Amino acid sequence: MERSSSDLAGAGASPPLPALAALFDCDVDVDALERMLLAFTVHPQGAGCERAWLVLWNARGEVLEGRRFASAAETEGDLAEAMGHARRAAPRESAPEQRTRAWSESPDRLEGAVAAAWRGSTLALGDGGEQPGAPWADAARVGVAALRRGARAYGFVVGAFADAASEDTGAARLDWLRVTGDAVLGAQSRALEARRRARQASGLAELARTSVSAINLAEAMHLLARLAAQGTGVRGSAVFRCDDEGALALDVAHGVAAVRDRLALAFLPAAREAVEHRQARSGDRAHEAPGIPAGDEEETSVWAAVPLVAYGRPHGALVVYDGADRHPASPGFERGDLEFLGILADQAALLLEHARQLDDLRQSERRRHDQGVRLRDLDQLAAVGEMAARVAQEARNPLASIAAFAKRAHRSLDEGDPQREYLEVVVRESERLEAMMQEQLQYAALERPRLRMQSLNAVVQEALQRASETLVRRRVRMLKKLAPDLPQLLLDARRIQRVVENVVAFALESVPLGGRIQVESRRAKGFVIVEIAFDGARQGGDLLEHLFVPFAPGAKPGGGAAVGLGVAQQIVREHGGEVRVRGDGEWSTVFGFTLPVTGNEDRRNASERRSSRGERRRRDP
Repeated sequence: MERSSSDLAGAGASPPLPALAALFDCDVDVDALERMLLAFTVHPQGAGCERAWLVLWNARGEVLEGRRFASAAETEGDLAEAMGHARRAAPRESAPEQRTRAWSESPDRLEGAVAAAWRGSTLALGDGGEQPGAPWADAARVGVAALRRGARAYGFVVGAFADAASEDTGAARLDWLRVTGDAVLGAQSRALEARRRARQASGLAELARTSVSAINLAEAMHLLARLAAQGTGVRGSAVFRCDDEGALALDVAHGVAAVRDRLALAFLPAAREAVEHRQARSGDRAHEAPGIPAGDEEETSVWAAVPLVAYGRPHGALVVYDGADRHPASPGFERGDLEFLGILADQAALLLEHARQLDDLRQSERRRHDQGVRLRDLDQLAAVGEMAARVAQEARNPLASIAAFAKRAHRSLDEGDPQREYLEVVVRESERLEAMMQEQLQYAALERPRLRMQSLNAVVQEALQRASETLVRRRVRMLKKLAPDLPQLLLDARRIQRVVENVVAFALESVPLGGRIQVESRRAKGFVIVEIAFDGARQGGDLLEHLFVPFAPGAKPGGGAAVGLGVAQQIVREHGGEVRVRGDGEWSTVFGFTLPVTGNEDRRNASERRSSRGERRRRDP
């Protein structure tokens, strides 16, 4: 016959209040509290049951699961000593304990006293065999005390009475245990929440201090992962960072060393989804996470993925997850955990954004310093170039006089006069110096460009037309591949023609009779590319980068090839482009230069500023 707690009022002796008071120690963890409840149930000074079982409600699986087992034969000393021993005891692996953990049942399949206690959240008495297959099924009489943790069902304690004489007193004390257990579990839940909130506040403060300290970014990300796991009380966490292309990559994994990287990567799809939608994702069951492998699903339980976004810019994601052995009393994240993760993620995103901005600032400072050094070097080179141009201009008249008088003296000598040879040397060297001076003046005499919207293909065609006579005389075949869809560009047509003419002139010095030259134009994103390729043989040991040095050692004076390429490079740079040279398959040499499609209108003002600076330099004494 079943009896409820109302039938037991006044039955039995007064409750052992000192022993029950020990349960209210808020520093006791949940596992120790469960062992103390069972110790009270089986101790002779407590409920006096012969055996006891603890069954907990697993909200994730929506089943009742056997959790712990205790026997009166294992108690020692008085009740206070037994509960103190239970508080400090290590987990057991006895056969009854294993059988208890192996049992689980759906609430709608409960029978007898177990069903009455669970559905009424009270104490009920009955026969153990009323619940077939349960670990207590062989007990003659059992008392079942339902337990609650605040507003949520926690489980129940089943005590098997040794005989009918101990049932009344034991049932009364089981009812005291039920009432006390409800209060203790509620108080402990509130104490745990308070400690968790304090831990979370401490973590947020620590990360805030880190953001203004000298700690490096890698250490800050490790701290973020640790604080996320500690603040939510989970086993593992991970920080994913966005690379330059926006793809997520694992940066830090926190947890058990043997599995932390693998389990962290299992939640990469969830992190991607959180970043893509700029919204946190979470679940109470691992299989709710998108893309998680089946094996990893069995090792994890609750999870959450929070995006790291600052000023609309994604920086990554913060992921936390717990193990499959998570306590049934905490089926999901506690109140405030997801809010804490959101605040932590916002602080971390600001830290990453500030680090990015500082890195950009350092790079800008480095570029500014490099540009300052380059400008000083260019100013020095410009001064040297202007002086060289003046020297070349002033030296041309004396050289012309020397050459003229040497030629006149040479003509006045007889054919067999030995002095003729010396005068020939003087004339030849004078002409060589004159050619060198002419090259210097040609390189330094670039004028300010006159920019207008022009068709680059038309400019190239006109330059090639001017070289057609030489091409026919040398029997050089010209191949043209000019893209018809090129946009008009802001450029100086005459100077760009000079670029093409100078490169073609250089090519004609190398192409043998009957050789080939190919001119190609095309668009590549924000640039237009013009390439001039030819198949002339290069001498072994030639350095391509020396082709643009006007007066490099070994350059042929008077030929103008190096000067022409140097002039071409300077013109292209003033238009905001680049000149490159390479060898490519069938072509021994390929010259290419690029011109920007968008934004090249700024070159007009830039060229005027450079010109005015040069004019001021020339006017200064």
